[in-house]
Amino acid sequence: MVDDNNGPDHWWGDYTLESGQTAFWQVGPLRFWLARSDREWRFTSERVGDALDETLRCELPATGTEPSGESSTGPSSEPSTAMPDAGQDEQRFVCRQPASRLRLTPLLADRPMVVSPQTRLLLPPREEATLYLSTIAWLRVEIGEPPVEFLQLPLYHPSDTWFGPSTMAGELCYALKTRARLQAENLPVRPHRALSAVRVRNRAQDSLIVDSIKLPLPHMSLFAGQNGRLWTEQVTLERRETGEFAALELDPRPPAHISEPKKLSGPRKPPARGVLIRAFGGLMGGSR
Repeated sequence: MVDDNNGPDHWWGDYTLESGQTAFWQVGPLRFWLARSDREWRFTSERVGDALDETLRCELPATGTEPSGESSTGPSSEPSTAMPDAGQDEQRFVCRQPASRLRLTPLLADRPMVVSPQTRLLLPPREEATLYLSTIAWLRVEIGEPPVEFLQLPLYHPSDTWFGPSTMAGELCYALKTRARLQAENLPVRPHRALSAVRVRNRAQDSLIVDSIKLPLPHMSLFAGQNGRLWTEQVTLERRETGEFAALELDPRPPAHISEPKKLSGPRKPPARGVLIRAFGGLMGGSR
């Protein structure tokens, strides 16, 4: 049974499984099963391979074999609460005392993510624009009361890339392509992705060519809107001089038009505010 009021657009929250029961979720491109015995939990997962899959499906023992709150625009499938055959990605969590509580939480990535618009953008001097960039969310599974972390994994594996002026200066990041829309309503709601409103201000004397933006996701928080879309706090990048650096400002919440956002997870690292970061360009190698 599910303990909170998760609607059809929510997959996170607290659940209860009795010994011998199995539950199934599909969150975008990731399908996973959680099965409980007296002192053991098993997690099994498989990936459908489509980074843009919008499927949201949940099957809990209390609902039988019918999905609870299914929302799917991807290919039809017939998953069930039976664990798949051996050979899938499987992990086991062993505990001394029986534990029936299960918590699923979305997180932001554990490294910065370099987001590249499919078409590069040009921002003239003294202009600004707000870009809506989507990034991959992570899944955290916790067991018991108080909850103990079982595992973390990305809901879709992004590519690795090096972000910096040379192989000697920079950092390892994830890389992802996005459409970089100017209006959020033009982006579909994908349950495995988080949306960031990024305000880019070009105060320098030359034009800014935006072919990639580094988002400091480990320093950011994750929120849920009323329609189930995942959001980060609003980001402002102000470029004051020629080059790839910008002053970073993180607002305390998502954009103002998001009504009653619910905070789901905080930053992995202390928030970075009012600091200069290498925000534009600097991408070396890796698949985008």
